[in-house]
Amino acid sequence: RHDDDSSRSRSPTFRHHPARIQPRKAPWLKSIFKRLLNVEDMMVGDVSLDDSPLRDAPVLVARVRCGKGALRCSRCGRKAPRYDNGGGGRSWRRQDFGCFRVGLSGPVPRVECRPHGVVVSRVPWAGPGGRFTRDFGSGCAWLMTVAGQRTVSGFPHIAWRTAGDIARRVAGRLESSMPCMFDGLHAIGVDGTGRGKGHAYITVIVDHGRGRVIWAHDGHGRQVLDLFFRQLTPERRASIRIVTGDGAGWIDSSVAEHRPNAERVLDPFHIVSWMTDALDRVGKRLWNQAGRDGNKTATEAMRDVRYAVPRNPGDLTERRSTALATLADADPRGRLYRSWQLRELLRTLPRQPVERAEAELKRWIGRASRCRIPEIVEPCGKIRGRRDDILTTIRLGCSNARIEAFNNKIKVTIRMAYGFRNTDNLIAMIKPRCSGPPIHLPTPIL
Repeated sequence: RHDDDSSRSRSPTFRHHPARIQPRKAPWLKSIFKRLLNVEDMMVGDVSLDDSPLRDAPVLVARVRCGKGALRCSRCGRKAPRYDNGGGGRSWRRQDFGCFRVGLSGPVPRVECRPHGVVVSRVPWAGPGGRFTRDFGSGCAWLMTVAGQRTVSGFPHIAWRTAGDIARRVAGRLESSMPCMFDGLHAIGVDGTGRGKGHAYITVIVDHGRGRVIWAHDGHGRQVLDLFFRQLTPERRASIRIVTGDGAGWIDSSVAEHRPNAERVLDPFHIVSWMTDALDRVGKRLWNQAGRDGNKTATEAMRDVRYAVPRNPGDLTERRSTALATLADADPRGRLYRSWQLRELLRTLPRQPVERAEAELKRWIGRASRCRIPEIVEPCGKIRGRRDDILTTIRLGCSNARIEAFNNKIKVTIRMAYGFRNTDNLIAMIKPRCSGPPIHLPTPIL
């Protein structure tokens, strides 16, 4: 009956003014809202419902404050005495209650901390300077790791730029709670991955021992890699014994300056790709030559062979396998067949013992030098110059496969967002997906 009377007594302008629920008249509301808000050391005052036409959805605003004796410094977390009221209240966004959006509003006094002076007091439900609660940020960051832009911006009712800022805050909070990722580095992998059009790249560094991304930065080249080594202490740099990557010269020069005693490991896939590209150029030249001669039979045979030789024999279809069997007939001079043999010998080289691989590599360099095929000159020179690094790769059995897998995750992250305008937000998304700090969904406080 009390509810019916109160509903009749409302003025016609109720839609334009917030309705206030007073927990003092209904003490059970205070305990219910405190359990629903799911925050320790929180005192709930009155609760109001704002459903004015200016808002696109009703907002349930709870007036909250910290418990007695819970004033702490927002920087170090130490207890500190109150300094003043802080100049007014603040508001924070929380997870929705069904179709109602929820906001917290309350005073945030300032405290006098001995190490940091007069600063804003810490609130248990949000970080310093944040406009969202910790639970809202954790839920939004977790959603960004499994969903795309439309879902992230539509489900929590936030803008995509705001979602990027939340991801950066959550990643920073999780990273600060974990041990430093630069401790105990023994083997690292360096690679660059494209993040957009116009040759835009980011440099990614992976810890092979723990299997996670430890550093990422916009751009690529020696200057970017030098930034990583400068962030390490001399002890951390000295602990790095293995550096994997492709054959880029900027990796070699930076490693030689900052960690000259580290063993440089080349990725076997990139070593074989040098010969694969040369093999493709040989096939293209012979195919064009057969077309210029007007021999249609040779052109058809060379076309099938050209698309078969760059692939591994185990990955060929039946048609490509048949074309590869006629390789000697398609090229009577044997240029493409000899190039294919050199590629296959180089591909199987990492699977052999070190002593045998060293002899086979020496024999391979001799054969490639005498093959008189113009396209083989460049990869032969690269392999001759990186002979020691290739033997080190075979001896240690390392590769860049782990960082290539992370590159695929990064590209999926970029695709899910339909591109990132802010590189910092992209790196903030890479950390929770590839760096190991787990994002836990909010759980009820028992």
